[in-house]
Amino acid sequence: MIYATYPDRDAALEAGRAMVEQGIAGCVNVLPGMTSVYVWKGVTETSNEAVLIAKLGAEGAERAVAHILAHHPYETPAVLVLPVSGGNAEYLNWVREGTKL
Repeated sequence: MIYATYPDRDAALEAGRAMVEQGIAGCVNVLPGMTSVYVWKGVTETSNEAVLIAKLGAEGAERAVAHILAHHPYETPAVLVLPVSGGNAEYLNWVREGTKL
């Protein structure tokens, strides 16, 4: 899975739709409301953001990260690869079938 934050729901949804349509991810969830607290350039910031969770096979993680970084509006976006150690085998197969490597 890939976890990434975006400035708002629309930006995350646009990114997620592109990833699914291009076969980069089998499924994407967008969580529209989250508040982040962080230090950026020496100043503590509080921002409302949206979360994108992309589901894909481990073999597609590098491609997914590269795609997100190439199209992301942030200077230094939060993009994390989270390994999946198990789950519903039928669902995991469905996710893999939705990706084009």
